[in-house]
Amino acid sequence: MGALKTFDGLAPGNYDLRAVALGGAYTALAADANALHYNPAGLGLAAGGQATFMHNQYFEDISQEYFAYASPWGWGAALNYLDFGGAQRTTVSNPTGAGLGEVNLTSLAAGLGYGRELLPGFSAGAGLKYIKEDVAGETGTGYALDFGLLYSPAAVKGLSLGFAVQNMGSSVRFYEDTESLPLNLRAGAAYAFSVKGLPALVAVDAAKRLHEDAYACAGAEVVVAGRFPLRLGYSGLNDDGSGLTAGGGYRVRALSFDYAFVPYKELGAAHRFSVTYMWGKGE
Repeated sequence: MGALKTFDGLAPGNYDLRAVALGGAYTALAADANALHYNPAGLGLAAGGQATFMHNQYFEDISQEYFAYASPWGWGAALNYLDFGGAQRTTVSNPTGAGLGEVNLTSLAAGLGYGRELLPGFSAGAGLKYIKEDVAGETGTGYALDFGLLYSPAAVKGLSLGFAVQNMGSSVRFYEDTESLPLNLRAGAAYAFSVKGLPALVAVDAAKRLHEDAYACAGAEVVVAGRFPLRLGYSGLNDDGSGLTAGGGYRVRALSFDYAFVPYKELGAAHRFSVTYMWGKGE
C-alpha cells in the first residue's frame, strides 16, 4: 500500500514548485492555490482567484500531473495523478515473466477544502481528500481530513506561523490488508524582509509522521526585478539525495511560470514545471 502514502502531504514530494524549491518549508507560507496540500488555513488568505497546473517528470519513467484551484471566497480544490509506469509481471513458475505482460500502478487523490480569516492575522481551514490506488486492476481507497492554522502577529511585521494536522482518517482496505493513513504533524515559520531593496524571505518547517522520525526543512527566496524569483532549500525528507533543492520562475501580469530541481543520487533528478494563472487581487 505504499503508493497511498504518496498523498500524505510528504512523499513523493511537495506539489507547489515554490514549496519544492524551498525544501518543502511551506506550512507558514501556503496562502495560495496549493494551500489545500500544505495548510488549508491559507485558502482564507489567497489573493483573488488562482489556478495552477504542474507536470513532474520523475526518474524511472514515473510521472505526476497536478491541478489546484483557490477561489476568492476561501474554498479550494486539488487533483493529483501519479503514474508509476509498468513493471514486468512474474510468477514463481515464470520468473522471467515471458508472455505475462506488465503490471501497472497508478494513484489518484482529489481534495476539497475551505479556509477563513477568523480574526485579523489569524486563519483556520480544513480539507477533505479522497485517495485511490490501482495495482494491476486491484483497487484500494481511503478518505482523510486535514486541519490547519495560520497566524501573522501584528507586533512582528513579516512573520507568519503555521500549523497543520494531516491525514486524520479511517483505515484503508487493500487486497487482504488494512492500513491506516500516516498521520502527519507540521509546524512552520516564515519571515519576509528585503535585501538591498529586493523582496526576500526565509522559511523553516518541522514535521513528524506517526511512527517515524521527525525531520526539518528550510528555504530562502529572493525576487529580482519584481519578476524573477530565485529559490534554494533543504529537505530532511529526501533520504535518496543531498537534500538540496533549487528553482526559479518568471512572473508576467496574471501568469507565473515556475521550475524546481531535486536530485536523487543514482536515481537521477526530478524536473518539475508549473504554470499559475491569477485573477482579481492576485494579478
